[in-house]
Amino acid sequence: MKKLFLLLPCLFVAINLFAQQSKDVLLTIDSQPVYAEEFSRVFSKNLSLIEEEEDRDVDEYLNLFIDYKLKVLEAEELKLDTLPTFKGEYNIYKKQLARKFINQSEASTQLLEEAYARLKEEVNASHILFMLKSDASPADTLAAYKKAIKVRTELLNTDQSFAEIAKKYSEDPSAQSNGGDLGWFGVFNMVYPFESGAYNTKIGEISMPVRSSFGYHLIKVNGRRKDEGMVTIAHIMIESKNDDAAAEKQINQLYKQLQEGALFEDLAKQYSADKNTAVNGGKLSPFPRGRLNSEIFENAAFALTEPNQISKPIKTKFGWHIIKLIEKDVVGSFEEEKFKLEKDIKQDSRSKLIESEVLARIKSTYNLIEDDASLSYFKNNLKVDFSKEPIEVANLKNLPKKNLIAIKQEGKTYEDFANYLVKRQKQSSGYKNNTEALIDWYNDFKNNFYRDYHRDNLEDVDPDYANVIEEYRNGLLLFDLMEKKVWNAAKSDSVALQNYYNQHQSEFKSPITYNGTIASAANKAVMKSVRKDLKKKELQEVEEAYQDVIFNSGEFTPTDSALPNNFKAKKGVSKLYQNNGMFVVIQLDHINKAKLLSFEEARGQVVSKYQAELEKNWINSLKAKHTIQVNQEVLSKLKQEFE
Repeated sequence: MKKLFLLLPCLFVAINLFAQQSKDVLLTIDSQPVYAEEFSRVFSKNLSLIEEEEDRDVDEYLNLFIDYKLKVLEAEELKLDTLPTFKGEYNIYKKQLARKFINQSEASTQLLEEAYARLKEEVNASHILFMLKSDASPADTLAAYKKAIKVRTELLNTDQSFAEIAKKYSEDPSAQSNGGDLGWFGVFNMVYPFESGAYNTKIGEISMPVRSSFGYHLIKVNGRRKDEGMVTIAHIMIESKNDDAAAEKQINQLYKQLQEGALFEDLAKQYSADKNTAVNGGKLSPFPRGRLNSEIFENAAFALTEPNQISKPIKTKFGWHIIKLIEKDVVGSFEEEKFKLEKDIKQDSRSKLIESEVLARIKSTYNLIEDDASLSYFKNNLKVDFSKEPIEVANLKNLPKKNLIAIKQEGKTYEDFANYLVKRQKQSSGYKNNTEALIDWYNDFKNNFYRDYHRDNLEDVDPDYANVIEEYRNGLLLFDLMEKKVWNAAKSDSVALQNYYNQHQSEFKSPITYNGTIASAANKAVMKSVRKDLKKKELQEVEEAYQDVIFNSGEFTPTDSALPNNFKAKKGVSKLYQNNGMFVVIQLDHINKAKLLSFEEARGQVVSKYQAELEKNWINSLKAKHTIQVNQEVLSKLKQEFE
């Protein structure tokens, strides 16, 4: 059970605590309080790991908890938390964990649920694009929107098809050939605003103008269908551009060979005209519907239902094909798809929605003090044209030696912002004037400070994060401490190990083993007959006579599952036993008694037991070193809660 304290804690555990526990002192160590809330949190977290009810003893766990607190205290007194190795590993984990806690938001939950719902359905849509730059002026934006509304009105009041209107108005170059038809697509296949516009529009209807990074879109939804997931297939292709009849004849010959038992991979390597896949037996990478430039091919691939099933020859614009199904990967449950969806969301533009919500929450948590919100100093002293000349911090006169922005006692100075401007000037362009650039860069500078401050002070505002990071810190300290005080000491002190072995030699013995044969079958009458024959005949003769009986010969231990629990070891043929639903007879040839192991044979066991003794003696010394007092009244409350 002691190992439970070394387990990394789960990130989220629902704990039903008494309201007053945050103030209840469970115990003191050298007059320093340890609160009931901490014990309750750790004990609750580990309850799920304790299977037996009788092991859920609060008193026993309290002893372990005290041992744990004493070890942490000892590690701090030895200043193990100041070592570079500890600080490096701890700070890496702290930043990673902070990122997870900070990025939790209602938006992330909603986007996950939305993406999973869309994962199960594909949309067929057409569009008309009115192109617009991402930094277009309000006047240009309004003009494009009005144009889109006008065309939508025309679409709703005309007999012309959507494709004809798309060819007439769409600024998507491909519209002239496809009439704006985008075919089938699913979640993450289009930019997020367009995807949402399509999924939120009913079949046959035309959306209001949808703004994306490309401009405004009018979207018509032509159909919806259940997403069939991904397929992995292999194919054999025979080109038909020169002689279709000959290609058809050859593909039919190959199909016949497959029916007669020829290996698909061999024929693909030998005959397939798709040389990119032929070397791999015709295997393609997994693909969903809509990924390949052939609906006929996809229909045939998705029509296959069982692994290794082979299609009849089909013809596409590329030639003749035979398709073999390797694997079908259908949409899984929400929990099964969650990890991949989270990864896809992070890489998609919709992640900005999460970032915006998180930043808004951070801003509402702290009071930012701005010394010069209008940036008057920088506007008056930066005389260069940002678009043409470099910003030189050294040329700034009378740069204030104070914070430009601050939260409590932490802040960023005027000089910090000046250096930030130098970096941003190298990375940015397209601003109309200095003021526009300054305002934009200042907002980014403030946002970065908000994020950094929140990450560095997360323990003060998020109790769940504070608890997890504290437990991880203590776990690291305990590992280093145990390595220093117990594990390495036990492994490296060969004299002490030898002495321990000499004093406890009788404890290190080889296990008892049996040499013999276990015969088993489901038929009781047959096994009675086997037992009778084993007493009179040679084993080989009996094995040959009973083909339906399983004979297992070798070395066995008393705890072997093949042996009955109540087996009484005695040389010769045993009585008839019942074990694991079978009738069993054991022919025992030899009993290997336990023998004393040499030091080298028992070394692993010696190290383990010596470590346990070292730890026990060390814990006793820590208890003698410190004064520990338990508040029995608070302990009684905890017992009522957990028992």
